[in-house]
Amino acid sequence: MKYPIIIDSGANFHMFRDREFFISMLPATGKVILGDGRTSLPILGVGTVQCVIGSQILTIENVRYIPTLSESIYSLFIHVQQPNHGIHSSYDQGLFLKFPTFQTKAIIGRDDLYLDAIPTIDHLLPTSTNVVDSQSASVCRHILDFQQELVNETDHIDNLLVRLRQYYDDVRTKRQLQMEMPAGFRRSSEFQKSSLISSQSATSG
Repeated sequence: MKYPIIIDSGANFHMFRDREFFISMLPATGKVILGDGRTSLPILGVGTVQCVIGSQILTIENVRYIPTLSESIYSLFIHVQQPNHGIHSSYDQGLFLKFPTFQTKAIIGRDDLYLDAIPTIDHLLPTSTNVVDSQSASVCRHILDFQQELVNETDHIDNLLVRLRQYYDDVRTKRQLQMEMPAGFRRSSEFQKSSLISSQSATSG
């Protein structure tokens, strides 16, 4: 099992070693003493675990985060105290853990019973098939192409805005110069301009 989780009837708490299971966590200090009575391991946090069992999503509150555990531990002692939780077993079918909306069969190991659960993040990962890989690659290419088009359009619009800003700055400067020009100079300039137009018209006539 990639994420071995022992079902332990003697554990006082749920204790997980893999950070991938936790969807929220608060820092915590302290130590937990294992079943041999001698080994103590540091607790680095307490939080909420979310995992997938079969097709069901299970959320477990108040779980100790102990990364130095050799295997995660699901407390059967805590399990049977929760509302709508329980166990049942038979000689021919084995041990089942009951949850409010489903039940799951415990996996029999060499020395222990295990809960077959994986983190939700692993459940959401695509299966490694050529079809999924090609589809994912195609989607990624479309996204990259779309992003590049946006970048190109944005650059084009930025260039237009810069040119417009320069144009309006030039217009504002010219208007300001005309307003600041002395009135007599403006009249003489207009007279010279009209005289030049009249002389050009007479020459062409």
